[in-house]
Amino acid sequence: MNNLIELIPKDKFDMDTVEKLKNIDLDIYDLAPIMASLFEWIQDANWPITEELCKVLAKLKSVDIIPHITEILRSGDDTWQFSCLYYLLPEISKGDLEQIKPEIIRLINNPTQNEILCEMDQAAKDIFDRLF
Repeated sequence: MNNLIELIPKDKFDMDTVEKLKNIDLDIYDLAPIMASLFEWIQDANWPITEELCKVLAKLKSVDIIPHITEILRSGDDTWQFSCLYYLLPEISKGDLEQIKPEIIRLINNPTQNEILCEMDQAAKDIFDRLF
């Protein structure tokens, strides 16, 4: 693999690229430069690659994924928050969960009006109860 761009899905059906990501040697390749692009592909839980890509992202370095997860949980984008809560968070390590626990608690205790309207506060509570 000469170019990290080859590891960014081309469309919402690009399972071949997700498979490449599953098999990449993380001791050789640093995916940090394409991390934001990878996270963009979990913006919609209805996209076919979302669930499998979340499993891949969950295995990456904490230093690379935690800032993106935090950004998503603060984004107000309920579709992206949903994907993150239901598909990514159940896959990440307990240590990583502890790092984002304050954001989950914020969603539960101090959600925005939009997060309430979209029931992200309830989703966060469901995930919190299941994972902690």
